[in-house]
Amino acid sequence: MELTSVYKVKEWMIQEINSGALKPGDHLPSNLYIARKLNVKTDDVYDAVDELITEQVLSNNLEEGASVKPLHPFFYPLDELVSISKMIENQGYRASTEYLNLDEKPATSLDAKRLNVPDKAQVTIIERVRMADRMPVVYCLDKLPATDLTCAQYQNSDESLLNAIEFYASKKVAYAETEIEAISYEPHISDVLDASPHEGLMLLKLIHYDMDDQPILYSFNYFKSSLVKFKTVRNSI
Repeated sequence: MELTSVYKVKEWMIQEINSGALKPGDHLPSNLYIARKLNVKTDDVYDAVDELITEQVLSNNLEEGASVKPLHPFFYPLDELVSISKMIENQGYRASTEYLNLDEKPATSLDAKRLNVPDKAQVTIIERVRMADRMPVVYCLDKLPATDLTCAQYQNSDESLLNAIEFYASKKVAYAETEIEAISYEPHISDVLDASPHEGLMLLKLIHYDMDDQPILYSFNYFKSSLVKFKTVRNSI
């Protein structure tokens, strides 16, 4: 089978990346340079670059052109209940937390529905940023019934929200329902995460349930998309 010029260009770029000649974040040589080096048409180079952008080997900045896609230092497994701290520490970074707000407020009708509590029942609200070596990685907004955990109780805990719930409420998380949503830009959260207006965020909305299928924790986790990649295992039915 005859290999096309587009295949030839793609394979050359992949080998340059694998050998380290082109490193994550490096800009590609000009299309004309590549075309002359490989003795192909510039249109073939354009097509090869477009295909590798679609396959996420390369990324494209409209102002700066194509470059080798930077590596994601963190992987978050969607099919496991893994703490963000563990995700960070598994990659050799030191996990820490910066608290933005810790309060107890009456539940809105939406909070009440999500947590299965009466309207206006007190809800503990924890707003924080999870850090890796002082680098912001995830913005977290957590809500749970104050009857399960108060602000004072949480402040006396080891910072693990799930451990604190288990200790003070004698409730253990059995599973979590997760929704994933791509967020292009959110001024407050993007600023907190030190993300530019061009950098997307991935939002995980989780409702954690106990052994009796009762919701005990509702969380918004905004992941900085340049730092975290998600993975899961899908089995055939």
